Amino acid sequence: MFICDGCDRQLLLAGCEQGWLPNINERFVRGGTCVENAVSCVPSITYAALTTFLTGANPARHEIVGNQWFDPALRLYRDYNFIRHYRDVNGDFWAPTLYERLRPGCSLSIQSAVHRGVTKNVANWAQSGVRWFFGDYTAVDKLTATTLEYAANWANRNRRWPELLVCYFPGLDSIGHAFGCDSPRYRQALAHLDYQIGRVCDWLEREGLLETTSLVLVSDHGHVPVRPGGVVDIARYLRKELHRRVWARPLQDQTFRVRELRLRRFDTVCVRSGQRFATLHFAGPLGWDDPLDAAAVAELLESAPDGARLWQQPGVELVVYPVGEHEALLRSAHGTARIVERAGAGGAEYRYVPAPDDVLGYMRDPELAEFVAGGFHDSRAWLRATCTTQHPDAVPHLLPLLRSRRTGDVLLFAGWGYSFGPERAGHGGLHRDEMLIPMMFAGPGIEPGGRLEVARAADLLPTLLRLLGREVPDDRWLDGVPLLPAPGLERAGQLRHDACHAGPADHRPG
Repeated sequence: MFICDGCDRQLLLAGCEQGWLPNINERFVRGGTCVENAVSCVPSITYAALTTFLTGANPARHEIVGNQWFDPALRLYRDYNFIRHYRDVNGDFWAPTLYERLRPGCSLSIQSAVHRGVTKNVANWAQSGVRWFFGDYTAVDKLTATTLEYAANWANRNRRWPELLVCYFPGLDSIGHAFGCDSPRYRQALAHLDYQIGRVCDWLEREGLLETTSLVLVSDHGHVPVRPGGVVDIARYLRKELHRRVWARPLQDQTFRVRELRLRRFDTVCVRSGQRFATLHFAGPLGWDDPLDAAAVAELLESAPDGARLWQQPGVELVVYPVGEHEALLRSAHGTARIVERAGAGGAEYRYVPAPDDVLGYMRDPELAEFVAGGFHDSRAWLRATCTTQHPDAVPHLLPLLRSRRTGDVLLFAGWGYSFGPERAGHGGLHRDEMLIPMMFAGPGIEPGGRLEVARAADLLPTLLRLLGREVPDDRWLDGVPLLPAPGLERAGQLRHDACHAGPADHRPG
């Protein structure tokens, strides 16, 4: 499995069509089956999506709700963007991982932060850390492919090839943030990523492994360009307009007692869970163990004068907060709408109510407007109905996300061209350019040139279990469904490969 962090789906498809991404085009677009509308999780942020890929659960269930989050009960403001904390994610969720479900089968992970239960984890933290420090992000992606030499040596020593090999490429995303997803540097980095994927696939083919290997290519999110001056300072707004005492930085290196004492002086925690997604946590009258109820949250947000309310600020596309256990209010500069939930025969069902305004833009399409007017629909129906819109698959995820203690009282999503932090491109919002992702499958039993209409990030784990000939369990953790039938071929993980050569050659063909 190739996880290509921050890979722009439209640019990837254009590069395959125009010929400057020859390896992905040959192996996946022409040689495999692609999902036409694959949607990331909500929020579309790396740690949330990686955990979704490897658990089959949505963020509302596994509770890794971003690269940063706050837990009021623990007084813990987690931030994975630190070398000493990026692996803490593996102890921060309970859902079983794909690696754990494959036991006692063998698995190997290269450079992915989420790896709990894997047989062998290759972090490359020292070598990649040096490259990261000097901003040589494409070299980090090259290191992922080159590490396959280590994987081959490890497999030879243990006399078994892993059933699952995950190669994580983080460099492209960092170039998008630093230089923009519409920059020449980003396009060059995508071409470089294509070359590294080609190296791995060519090596598998030379070693005779490709005929028994399924290949998967996926990204965690896309990008939205951020215009100059497009940074929205939410903490400053809360201090100025709502007169709140705001904490807005990590708090994770101290004991619980120290964290508790420090937060006593603050009544609000503002978390940029991703640069285009933020959450707000409000302490109640008796402190952090006494959260505000829905009515108090609404009253607080509406206490600012008209014209200065949070959803009226430039760059804030959507503000979401609960008005009851099964209802959420969606506020934007364009007006107000609601999402209502009820229990259905097959699970939760959701209704989108423009009340009176269509803040998600669903009523512009007559067919979709008729679907909305039909009332309550299950989660997969909303996915199919909205996957081609500007805000795909938003309705079924917002209310469950509000119930997580780590997302707090309010969800904030940035508008097009804006971000809650300094960057040239961002993600975490609800726009299709950051929500739609490449998801491609190739290998034995998978149709070349095939197409699947729609999928979610959570569908990846059950699909991989199916490809590996494993039973897809029916348990409370799985939100996804398998996308492909089980192949009738013996899997690579069930074979012995005792004579693998060192790994992919680190040179371009003449």
